[in-house]
Amino acid sequence: MTPWPALPSLSFARRPFRAGILPAMALAGMLAALLSACSPTYDWRELEVADGAARAAFPARMRKESRDIALDGASLAYTLEAARVDQAVFAVGHASLAGLPDARREALAKALVRALYRNLKAEPPADLPPAGSDISVRGEAGGKPVLLLARVWVRGDLLIEAVATGPADKLPPAEAETFVHSLRFRQ
Repeated sequence: MTPWPALPSLSFARRPFRAGILPAMALAGMLAALLSACSPTYDWRELEVADGAARAAFPARMRKESRDIALDGASLAYTLEAARVDQAVFAVGHASLAGLPDARREALAKALVRALYRNLKAEPPADLPPAGSDISVRGEAGGKPVLLLARVWVRGDLLIEAVATGPADKLPPAEAETFVHSLRFRQ
């Protein structure tokens, strides 16, 4: 029987490092660090919201929930379509205003804007932002600092809000802005 041929040594102790191996390993480490800095938790998808009246880009799988809310002395059937990433929430809410006069619709929109401030224990400004403009609130919930970026509209027979909110350290401003600014109405 012939013996097996000798295998080459796998020991690195006997081989000097080549000049190209260390820089290649450093480059691989840097690439891994850069890729880990990217947030794999944001998986954007554009979806219909508000019973097909609009589309918005959500950063994760969306869930839909409906309930009655009290707003400016009225009870409204309110639907919230929301996605959660870590502790941040990205949501589009809407309620039907069918049959209400224009003045009442505007009053409900302003009440919704004031509620956004009050829910975070922040004082609403005397002059509320006009419909469709950015509403930025720094407040607190559960004793912790919270950020909120929102827009509120009355569109046709619907009261609609787009909101991104979460703990100050868990809501990246760029993602909040991307979400809130992504809402587009059907013509």
